[in-house]
Amino acid sequence: MSSYFDLTSGLWKWSSPVWLLVLSLIGLYVLIQRGTLGKRSLYFIFAMFTLAMAYVSPIGVLSDGYLFSAHVIQHLLLLLIVPLFLLLSFSRSAIESLFSHPFMNRLGYVLAVPFLGWLSGLGVMWFWHVPSFCNASTENYALGVFRDATFLLAGLVFWWPIFSPLKRYHLPSPLAMIYLFSACLGCTLLGIYITFTVISICPAFANPIDRLGIMHLLYDQGMTPALDQRLGGLLMWVPPCSLYVCAIMVVLKRWYSEMEQLTPQTAGTTNSLREARS
Repeated sequence: MSSYFDLTSGLWKWSSPVWLLVLSLIGLYVLIQRGTLGKRSLYFIFAMFTLAMAYVSPIGVLSDGYLFSAHVIQHLLLLLIVPLFLLLSFSRSAIESLFSHPFMNRLGYVLAVPFLGWLSGLGVMWFWHVPSFCNASTENYALGVFRDATFLLAGLVFWWPIFSPLKRYHLPSPLAMIYLFSACLGCTLLGIYITFTVISICPAFANPIDRLGIMHLLYDQGMTPALDQRLGGLLMWVPPCSLYVCAIMVVLKRWYSEMEQLTPQTAGTTNSLREARS
């Protein structure tokens, strides 16, 4: 137990430059919302907290060349959680004013193209886990920053057709469910491959450079490189699919609500036609 606390107590990086990004996003959020801060701002606070913890907490430190499983957690937070709650945090009125310009409106429709969102969300995860690319982005700081930026941007593009603040950019509910279910299949295939392959997905984690002198503590906890990769594969597999299933349930609820709204209108139209005929 003492070795566990020794391991975790020194793995907080409070001086991370991610705080500059957090402060910049806060300023941008306040500017876009223009003072219309309400309950949705809680989503933004959660998104910023998650973004900071992805780098400041032990997740961020261990993902920097120590544990492949921590690396996967960090990237899932950047790809799926932070962008999702960012989109949920914006009010409809604020985004409507921003996307009222013809160019921005066209951009909104481009982002709503399902293939673009699906390819962005799944593509970055597959691309950055090709062994050569994964290894290079782990060992090169500048490339790692670029990689993380692509996760955040791809996450926004992926969630836009489902949870855009403006309904006109939403996919039809049946198509949205197919979109999310197929994304689950894509993560499942990647997770299965990582879990059961004998190839090192990211060689930098198989032979880590022990800059902090903590590898013996990790190995004392039983975290070998092979076990670490299998755990990373399971993390790539189960949590994303669980999130996609939750999103499908939200889409189903939204679809049901839309059908309930249409039913009285249809009934009213039918009654009007009957009265006109009589």
